[in-house]
Amino acid sequence: MLHSLFTSISSLQILFIPGGNSIGEDSANALGALLEIEPVEEVVSASASVVEELEDDWTPTVTKIKSFDLSKPISVKEAIFALDYIDHDFYVFRDEATNEISVVYKRNAGGVGLIQPSDQ
Repeated sequence: MLHSLFTSISSLQILFIPGGNSIGEDSANALGALLEIEPVEEVVSASASVVEELEDDWTPTVTKIKSFDLSKPISVKEAIFALDYIDHDFYVFRDEATNEISVVYKRNAGGVGLIQPSDQ
């Protein structure tokens, strides 16, 4: 078995043509010649056409705009309380401790997360 493996490897080396293609392309073409399959160029061009067919021209669009008065600061505790009474997974507020805009949100794993601006 080991002898036949070395014999196969030796015959593969004969099929490699130095220069031009990458090692991967040379290897794929050599294996393709042994197995009588399509050359790499044909597979790549066929794959590219499949990708082009699968590409979606959809781009996201804004469907609703809401404005909130963030001039009155509230505590994080109040923001979490408000989060429980709205129909969203997040609540944007002005934090009274920092006077910065922050966000509390419902985490998928449970509990509540807090997003704050970084201190620079």
